[in-house]
Amino acid sequence: MNFFVEDISFKISYSGRNCYQLDLGYKVIDFTFCQLLAFRKKVLEYASYESLENIINGDNFVLLFVADNQHVLFLEVPQIIELRELLLSVFKQKTLY
Repeated sequence: MNFFVEDISFKISYSGRNCYQLDLGYKVIDFTFCQLLAFRKKVLEYASYESLENIINGDNFVLLFVADNQHVLFLEVPQIIELRELLLSVFKQKTLY
């Protein structure tokens, strides 16, 4: 059995005061800081073990409305996991030692 996993690479960049951009490769979404926090909360909820299990047992995708419902994202499980890792790395606390 062969598996092919597409290389998915999302990027978040800071582009000015209170403006963040999520580059999905096919679309760039602008976020304010508050919208980015709300997006992180949604992604973390969908990336929990129980939610992933329900997604896999169900339709195997989620539709996620982001940036005050201006955009809708069709996300599969690998994309949810990658977004989770990306968002956790963005908000990772750095020590000043």
